[in-house]
Amino acid sequence: MKFSERLKKARKDKGYTQEQLAKIIGVSKQAYRLYEQDRGTPREKVLDSLCEILDVDSHYLFNTEILPFYQELSEPHQVEAVEFTKNKLKEQKIISLNNSLTPYEVEEEQALSAGYGEGYTQEYGKEVVYWNKQVKHDRAIIIRGNSMEPDYHYGQIALIRYQNCVDVPGGIYAVDDIERGLAYIKSVYMEDEIIRLVSLNDEEDFEGNRLFPDILLPRNENTRIIGKVIAAFTPIEKNF
Repeated sequence: MKFSERLKKARKDKGYTQEQLAKIIGVSKQAYRLYEQDRGTPREKVLDSLCEILDVDSHYLFNTEILPFYQELSEPHQVEAVEFTKNKLKEQKIISLNNSLTPYEVEEEQALSAGYGEGYTQEYGKEVVYWNKQVKHDRAIIIRGNSMEPDYHYGQIALIRYQNCVDVPGGIYAVDDIERGLAYIKSVYMEDEIIRLVSLNDEEDFEGNRLFPDILLPRNENTRIIGKVIAAFTPIEKNF
């Protein structure tokens, strides 16, 4: 709690209004109001009066009440106290992170290839992973391969929103090659008779050939746009 919050609590605990307390300590109501709005702190003489009237210590008001105890400890005990505090802070951060994580159901048997294609089936189980953002989506599928680096990485989770068309040329979509039973995550371009799947990774081999050349699929019933990839993330481990 801030000084302003602790001061307000102490005043209310004693049953004073702002106007009453301001009159007792000898400041204007407007000046006192600034203290509780976190827009100022009292001078030393006024602070002493506040502490005496509210029956609190200045260390309490300034949230430093642990300081006098720490200063009385021997040096080895001070080291122990610091380590203890660090561990408590770490625990608090873990609890806070866990409470803010959003669960995502990922299809265990599914994979979108950011490479040369992965098997795609309607039969799947699910596992739960976590992320610190909440994104509306229809499916969550793991990415295999590295042809979409540096934007999409192997092992990340792709969040897909169902969409059966390409509304942005070069946008990132999940595409199902029904005839071969393969699925891809690629930058997609619709051409006259083909659908061009382009990798973001432009690495070349020693002969200058692209490691991930464009994939050309027929623009017919054997090629299906599964949906748009609206986000991708590396799961965050949740400590239970």
